[in-house]
Amino acid sequence: MKSLDHHFRHIVRPAFEQYGFAHGDLVAQWTAIVGDHVAAQCSPERMVWPKGRDKAQRHTEGATLTVRADHGAGLALSYETPAIIDRINGFFGYHAVARIKIVQGARAGSGKQRNREVAAPTPEVIEHVEQKTGSIDNEGLKAALTRLGGAALADAAAKAKQAR
Repeated sequence: MKSLDHHFRHIVRPAFEQYGFAHGDLVAQWTAIVGDHVAAQCSPERMVWPKGRDKAQRHTEGATLTVRADHGAGLALSYETPAIIDRINGFFGYHAVARIKIVQGARAGSGKQRNREVAAPTPEVIEHVEQKTGSIDNEGLKAALTRLGGAALADAAAKAKQAR
C-alpha cells in the first residue's frame, strides 16, 4: 500500500516540472527550508537551469531560483540571498541553486483577508430576498440563497451609505 504523499507527488510532478522544480519539495517545504521570517516575505516561483546541461551537470552548476517578494521586501531579501542559497542547497544536499532572482509584486495566495464586520440585513431586505426565493422547492437551497442575498444586499447598502 502506497502513501497518499506518493500519489500526490506523481499527480503534481508535471506542474512543478513546468516551472523548473524537479519535484515539489522546495515549494512544499519552503517555510521549513528558509524559515518563517523569509517565507512570510517571499515564495519560490520558478527555477531555471543553465541551457544545454544534463541532469548530472546540474548538480555542479546550480539553477537560478526566481522568488516573488512582497512589495518593499526585495532589498532586505537581497542581503539574505547567500544564507537562503545555503539553506536550500543544504536541504537538497547538492548545489541546486547558484543564484536567486528577486521579483517584487503581489504573490499568489498572499492576499491578506480584511477583517470587517458584515452589516446585518434589515427586515425589509430579508422580506425582499424571501420574495425572490419563494418559488424554490429545496428548503436548504432556499435558506442558503436567502442568507447570501440578504448579506449581499446589506453589504451593498452599507457601502453605499459609507460613500455618501
